[in-house]
Amino acid sequence: MELHPLSDPVGDPFFDVLRRRHRDVDVVLLPPVGPPGGGDPVSDEVVASTLLRVEAVARGLWSMVAPDSDDRPQSRCTYGAGPESVNATARLVTRRDDGFHVVVALRAELESDGWAVTRPDGPVERLVAYLDDLTLTASYAEGSGTLLVDLAAESLPVGQDRARALTRPPATPQAGGR
Repeated sequence: MELHPLSDPVGDPFFDVLRRRHRDVDVVLLPPVGPPGGGDPVSDEVVASTLLRVEAVARGLWSMVAPDSDDRPQSRCTYGAGPESVNATARLVTRRDDGFHVVVALRAELESDGWAVTRPDGPVERLVAYLDDLTLTASYAEGSGTLLVDLAAESLPVGQDRARALTRPPATPQAGGR
């Protein structure tokens, strides 16, 4: 740790002025934190297996709380904690009249499976749950009948070019066969 005399600039215009104007305040500047997920890139097999695991957990939970539903969570990679990482995610968005009861059933199922579950306050029914490297969020807006369930694994470092390729939406065939 470096200690600078009050007369020395610290290299940041805001904090330089603060130190000059308020000599009675001790200013502590911490070094910048490096970008998250800065580890060695993981292999394609690790990304694929994480995506399959997230998809299996999401489908399993959904089949337990809404066995009569034709909807299925959709899995894909999204950007993670930084531009060089991805998250394996599964998402389900649907409209249901019984969405409140589905969220309550989901909470009970998660708690019985050992997830740490919280219910944040707010205008819509929500829950957030954690288990190992997985985070699940669910919300139900009664007015619109919209139920949203997201499941994500922790960020996986893959490198910027690979992250861009993995998060690109799948190509859709164009009309006319081109």
